[in-house]
Amino acid sequence: MLKRQYEMFAIEDHESIQSMVCRWQVILSRLKSLGSTVSQYEINDKILRILPAKWRAQETALRTSKDLEVMPLEELVGIPTIYEQVIQNDAGSTKGKVLALK
Repeated sequence: MLKRQYEMFAIEDHESIQSMVCRWQVILSRLKSLGSTVSQYEINDKILRILPAKWRAQETALRTSKDLEVMPLEELVGIPTIYEQVIQNDAGSTKGKVLALK
């Protein structure tokens, strides 16, 4: 059952990257406690594959510029997390502003 959770893992609609990573780490910890091993590449590849389409450019950049076999999960998710925060800040800064033209 745990292996199935691993295989079917996906980011939920409107879920933050941090929330998704927390759920992902629980699954990985449980697998590890049962003696199952997952390579760093498999972990990173899975995370990149389940990111929403709006992160496709970052996914491509990460795949071409980083070695996914040795890149720690924290570093991998740090990049989309920062991007997510920038998008939220941009959206928040435009809410409630009214532009008046003469």
